[in-house]
Amino acid sequence: MNKIALVVLAAGYSKRMGQPKQLLPWRNSTLLGSVIKNTFSVEADEIFVVLGAHNNEIKEKTDLSQTIILINENWQQGLGSSIAFAIAEIDKNYPDINAVLFVLADQPFISQHHLNAIIELHNKEKEAIIITRKEDYRGVPVLFPRKFFSELILLSNDEGAKQIINRNKSEVREVITQDNVVDIDTFESYTELHRVN
Repeated sequence: MNKIALVVLAAGYSKRMGQPKQLLPWRNSTLLGSVIKNTFSVEADEIFVVLGAHNNEIKEKTDLSQTIILINENWQQGLGSSIAFAIAEIDKNYPDINAVLFVLADQPFISQHHLNAIIELHNKEKEAIIITRKEDYRGVPVLFPRKFFSELILLSNDEGAKQIINRNKSEVREVITQDNVVDIDTFESYTELHRVN
């Protein structure tokens, strides 16, 4: 059976925000809470949340009861280290997981419909990397099948997995989305987006 893990990356310090952006109010929850709630309607077998900075505060204020929490002690090294850490944990402790779908904690507009469309394509093309596309944007959410785990485990910087995607262009497929793919990096962008939602 083809088993898929969904991993929410939420370990960052939010330096430009000046406060933990994971806990900013969003709809009737928080930014992270809203993203996690959305994942419950996705056809994934396990949901993981990678925490790092502010993890005690986040655990206190966020319902993570339906997720598996991973604490990345090296969160300062950036997104790449959280991806590598999550993959290492899944590779070691969940050998029946065949693919991982990465979602960012600060992309609140990504719909369950889009995430399920990525999984649907994966079920047809089990060896492909599947990325999100909107106009000029190509990136996260992104799904990697198990055959790329050994490359993902080597990531360490803030680059994320772009280098792996670029190295394997012939194996990349795209799912086009109508969702807003913006990630919220500054308090100004949060205020603006929160005001219209």
